[in-house]
Amino acid sequence: MSKWRVLLNKEILHLFRDTKTILQTVIIPTFITPLLIGAIFWYISSIAQEESIKTYKVSIFGDSELINTLEESERLNIFTKSSVTDVINDVETEVTDVGLSISNNFDGNLNNKLSGEITIYSKNLDTFSQAKNVIESSIRTYENQIREDRLTELNLDEDFIDPIKVIEEDLTTEEEFAGTFVGAFVAFMFIAYILTGSMYPAIDLGAGEKERGTMETLISTNISTVEIIIGKMFSITLSAVITAIFSTLGFIIPLILIYLFYADSIPQYAFDVIAAIVNPVAILGIFVLIIPLSIFMGSLLLAISIYAKNTKEASLLMGNIVLIFFAPAYVPLINPGMDLDLVGSLIPCFNLALHTNALISGSVDWFLYACSLGSTVIYCLIAVYITYIMFDDEKVIFRS
Repeated sequence: MSKWRVLLNKEILHLFRDTKTILQTVIIPTFITPLLIGAIFWYISSIAQEESIKTYKVSIFGDSELINTLEESERLNIFTKSSVTDVINDVETEVTDVGLSISNNFDGNLNNKLSGEITIYSKNLDTFSQAKNVIESSIRTYENQIREDRLTELNLDEDFIDPIKVIEEDLTTEEEFAGTFVGAFVAFMFIAYILTGSMYPAIDLGAGEKERGTMETLISTNISTVEIIIGKMFSITLSAVITAIFSTLGFIIPLILIYLFYADSIPQYAFDVIAAIVNPVAILGIFVLIIPLSIFMGSLLLAISIYAKNTKEASLLMGNIVLIFFAPAYVPLINPGMDLDLVGSLIPCFNLALHTNALISGSVDWFLYACSLGSTVIYCLIAVYITYIMFDDEKVIFRS
């Protein structure tokens, strides 16, 4: 058996003897992720369900027949106020959910075929709150009734004031929806797990060995620098790949079980989205991109760990590097629907996020995919060479 294989076996046994490594690479990606995702969706759905039947408090200043319409809603509790200041104060202090200020002579303007003005005061911090929507819906109902009365009085048809009818049809497929809104999140999650799966082993096999004093012993043996790098890098990469595998399984297996056994209990649209995500071509395409990215991250983190004086410094340095990987993957999350170009295909993590979108939606550009794969392989070689330089420099190895 070659020397680097002996070192690889030693490092793997050392890493996976520690329960922290097993926890980070296997337990969390496989079991915690589905539970976490399920808990998030359950929490969101429960809040949305609660808000759908919630009764909201409304402060109103002014006098109008509109108030009678608002009081007919079972979801609104109306509180009349003596000034606009009181209405604003109620909303600011969250005594009421929404405030309304009805302009003077509101009903008079409507009776004279003029427009009346209403000001709505609200705080839009609660994403799930339907208070403002309920108010606006009641106002629209009242407005439509006045419009119909005016048209009837003038003996006009509604088409007279609506000469153009715009019909909107959303042609977005379930695959495109899943790719745009789910793909970036999936890629971001994979990147997070790859980093956590490679960071701890990198710290332990580099700066950790410096602290324990075993690095000098290893270098003094007849194992070459290249073999040391290969053994350690493969150990870290294997940890990252195992994390990627189990994070993929932890994400895909629950969806497959839903797809196979619970299709009848979920809406058709949700079923089509799940079917797009569990597409074998998409899963394989994502995984092929993850492998070289894992090697790149592992090699770079190992180089940083070797450069660091101790594990504390290594952790601080890697914290900054993590932001460099996270930032490109975060952009597609906040800007759904981005298109990948040649320059974007060369940016690590950013290309993974957008290729994940494209693979799930079935619109992947295989030329750009090849560019991303090839560029990541080049980054791997560069990272390995940097690691080699670190190992070959005694000033770095014995830095203290």
